[in-house]
Amino acid sequence: MHLHGPLFPIPYDRTMRGRSVDKNAPRKPLTAFMMFMKERRSNSESLASLPFGERNRILGAEWSQMSKEQKQVYSSRAAEERAKYNVLLAEYKSSESYKTWLASNEGYVKNPKRKKGVQPEAERDSRESNFRVSIFTTEFLQYNRLREVVLRQLKKQAIQLEEETALLSKHVENLVHAETRTKTQLQSCSEQLANEEQIQKRLYRELVAALAEVSLPCSGGTSDSISTGTEHITETSVQSFFTQLEQLKEDQKHPELIIKAQELLETAISKKIIKLVSL
Repeated sequence: MHLHGPLFPIPYDRTMRGRSVDKNAPRKPLTAFMMFMKERRSNSESLASLPFGERNRILGAEWSQMSKEQKQVYSSRAAEERAKYNVLLAEYKSSESYKTWLASNEGYVKNPKRKKGVQPEAERDSRESNFRVSIFTTEFLQYNRLREVVLRQLKKQAIQLEEETALLSKHVENLVHAETRTKTQLQSCSEQLANEEQIQKRLYRELVAALAEVSLPCSGGTSDSISTGTEHITETSVQSFFTQLEQLKEDQKHPELIIKAQELLETAISKKIIKLVSL
């Protein structure tokens, strides 16, 4: 915010009328940030050569990134300067110079009232000039420009945060869609698995019904005593039953059992007892 153009509307106060700046008063101390800026400018030729706005932008960014401990060094110095200023100001207010300045200003206020009407141009220009002095000091302008730098940085950060939020929102949306697709695929796989399990159970029931008359010798049984220790097919032993049949065929043992099992399977398929397998 630049202070150019028309003056700020300031309420008129007769006690301010004609009040001038006391040039003999102690100069107000610098703030912690102003001390930091002054020190950095004096220690860096590259910073001192930069334009005013660019230099303040860099220094403002550095100040915002400093830790509390680093800032405390300047805050302590500023507090010491403020304390010295208060002492000097108190001493000055008891001096003859201050009393003379105060009397000159109060004397202006106590002058007889002028008649109502248009004020002299010189008086109006002088009063407006005095109003300008208090807000156009070097410290005020530097502080004002610094506020502009900080404001621009905050706006930039706000835009970056909005962009990051939009990206994160899009990422979350994609994750939600991916989760939905995964759940759909999982549900479909579960349904297919359940269907396959039902088909397998049905096939096992049909095989048990078709091969109920086949009895396989248990482990340790011999070809001369088939009836001693036999095993019938069940829904839970279908795989092991067929594994034993395949082993008997390879070992060429009990060929009559192999032939019987083949005939029973062919008959069951032809009569549609086993519907999931065709010849």
